[in-house]
Amino acid sequence: MLVARELRLQTPRAFLPLLEPNKRYRGAWGGRGGGKSWFFAELLIDRLVENPSLRVVCVREFQKSLDMSSKQLLEDVIDRLDVRDKFDILNTHIETPQGGTILFQGMSTHTADSIKSLEGFSIAWIEEAQNLSQRALDLLRPTIRELGSEIFANWNPNSPKDPIDKFLRGEHVPKDAVVVEVNYSDNPWFPAVLRAELEWDKARDPEKYAHVWLGEYERHSESRVFKNWTVEEFEAPPDALFYFGGD
Repeated sequence: MLVARELRLQTPRAFLPLLEPNKRYRGAWGGRGGGKSWFFAELLIDRLVENPSLRVVCVREFQKSLDMSSKQLLEDVIDRLDVRDKFDILNTHIETPQGGTILFQGMSTHTADSIKSLEGFSIAWIEEAQNLSQRALDLLRPTIRELGSEIFANWNPNSPKDPIDKFLRGEHVPKDAVVVEVNYSDNPWFPAVLRAELEWDKARDPEKYAHVWLGEYERHSESRVFKNWTVEEFEAPPDALFYFGGD
């Protein structure tokens, strides 16, 4: 006889709204170091321990190899929660003895026909969702159609034009969606090594700090030659030479 096993997950306060029942879309956006990927990985493993027949797919826009997927993160979570006995970790995917599965796929290679292979899946997790194209989002949403099915998404916004951003943060967010902002300040386990990186960016490139660590939209292209300029009044020396240029 199988005995249900209750996991005790340590969930930062900022993520608590994502645990509300009866939500189809669960999204978390913000900067690096907030723990968004860890939260969704733990939530998936918890769901599969509770219901080991679930079928889950983890997607990105591009996935040339499993090294680009969240497979290793999920394996780390399985070990950290001490539930490896409930999973069969294979080379390409993860299974449970009761027929559950976790697949890892890139959406860019799917077609309207091939995406039908995911119609029986109950959960789709979109990692790095800021890179998801409108085409991929339009393919995925009607495919994950099981009763009570869910779509998870975490992302660091690049632009308000990102399809996932428009869908889950725009003017017409689905009624059955819950979306939270999570940054490093919400992570009680934010590591010291990342804090040093954060402080470096904060002191030398405020725009990069705002985008990478606070989840603000990217303001300027990384192709700029000069990034550390400011606008302020000053008195030019009498012998100053003024140059004008164009790009």
